[in-house]
Amino acid sequence: MARTTHRAGFALVALAYAATTAGGSVPTPLYVLYQRRDHFGTTMISVVFAVYVIGVIAGLVLAGAHAERVRRRPLLGAALAVQLLACAVFLVWPDLAGILTGRVLSGLSIGLLSGPATAYLIELRRRALPDGDPRQAEVVATAANLGGIAAGPLLSGVLAEWAPAPLRLPFLAIGALLALATVLLATVPETTDNRATAPARRPLDTAPGQRHLFVASCLGGLLAFAMFGLFSALSPSFLAGTLGYHSHALAGLVAFVGLGAAASGQVGLRKLPPRQAMTAVAAAMPVGLALLVAGVWAGSLGLFVIGGALTGGAAGLLFRASLTTVVQLSPPERRAGTLATLFVVSYSGLAVPVIGLGLATQLAGTRGALAGFATLALAGLAAVAAVRLRPDRPSDPVEI
Repeated sequence: MARTTHRAGFALVALAYAATTAGGSVPTPLYVLYQRRDHFGTTMISVVFAVYVIGVIAGLVLAGAHAERVRRRPLLGAALAVQLLACAVFLVWPDLAGILTGRVLSGLSIGLLSGPATAYLIELRRRALPDGDPRQAEVVATAANLGGIAAGPLLSGVLAEWAPAPLRLPFLAIGALLALATVLLATVPETTDNRATAPARRPLDTAPGQRHLFVASCLGGLLAFAMFGLFSALSPSFLAGTLGYHSHALAGLVAFVGLGAAASGQVGLRKLPPRQAMTAVAAAMPVGLALLVAGVWAGSLGLFVIGGALTGGAAGLLFRASLTTVVQLSPPERRAGTLATLFVVSYSGLAVPVIGLGLATQLAGTRGALAGFATLALAGLAAVAAVRLRPDRPSDPVEI
C-alpha cells in the first residue's frame, strides 16, 4: 500500500488513537442498561472497571517492555485489532462474563496504544516539521486520547436513546471506525528501525534526573484520570440515581462535556506559560469540584454540568503538563519506559473514584462520598502544585 507523508501520517495516527480510546469508553452510558438486564448492582460496576484497569496496566507493561524493539506501526495495529476483538466480544457474548472479557480486552488495547502512539506522534511531527513547535505533538496526543474518551459515551448514549439495538449498534459503529483506522494506519510511514533482535527493556522506567518533578507528574496524571473516571463511570449513575435523569443521551452528553472540556483545553490553552497554566489548574479545579458537589447535594443538573466542565478542563490541562514534563525529562532511549510509567499511574486513577466512591457510598451515602472524594482530590492537587509552582530553576522544564 502506498505510503502517505509524515504530515498526513501524523493526522492518521491521531485518528487511530482517538478511535481506540473512543472504543474503550463506548460502554459508559450502557451500564445502566446492563444493570437492568442482568440485575447486578453498583459493586459489579466497580469490578467491571477494575478489570478494565488491569487490562490497561497489562498492555502498558507489555508495550513498555517491547516498544523499543517493535516498530511503531505494527504495535498500533495490534492495539486496534484487540479493540476490534473487544467490540466483537460485546456483540456475540452479551452476558456478564462477556462484558468482563470485553473490558479486559479493551483495557489491554488502550495499554498497548497509549505510550507508543504518543511516541509515534512526536516522531512523525519531528520528521514533518523539524523546526516546528515540539509541544504540538504532545498537545495532539493528549487531545486525541481525551477526545476519544469523550466521544465514545456521546456516540453510544445517542444511539442507545434513539436507535434500535442499544447494546449492539454502538459497538457496530465504533467497530466500523476502528476497521477504517486500521486500513489507513497501513499507509503511515514508519519512524523506527526494525529492532526485532534487540533485547526487551524494563517495561517501566523513571526519569534519570529531577525525580521530584517526575513523581509530581505521575501524581498529577493519577489525579487527572481520577477526574476522568468520575465522569466516564459515575456520571450516568449520579444522573439516574441522585438527580433523577434517566436519558441515555443525556448521560453520554454529560460525560462528553467533562471529558470534551479536558480535550479542548489542550488546544485553547497550549501557549499558556508553565506557571500560569498550573495556577489556572489550581484555581479552576477546586471551583469545579465545589460545583459538582453542590450540584449533587442540591439536585441541580446545571451546577453538575458546569462543575464537570471546569473540573474536566483543569484535569486535561494538568495531564498535559504531566505528559510534557515526562517527555522533557526523558532521554529518547528511555522515553517509552517513562511514558509507560506515567500511563500506568495515570490509568490507575480511573479505578479510584469507581471503587472508592462505590465503597464510600455504602457508608456515607452518595452525597457524603462525593464530598469526601473532592476533599482527597484537593489534597492531591495541593501536593502537585507545591512542586510545580516552585520557582523555576535553569535545569527545570520550561514548557508544559
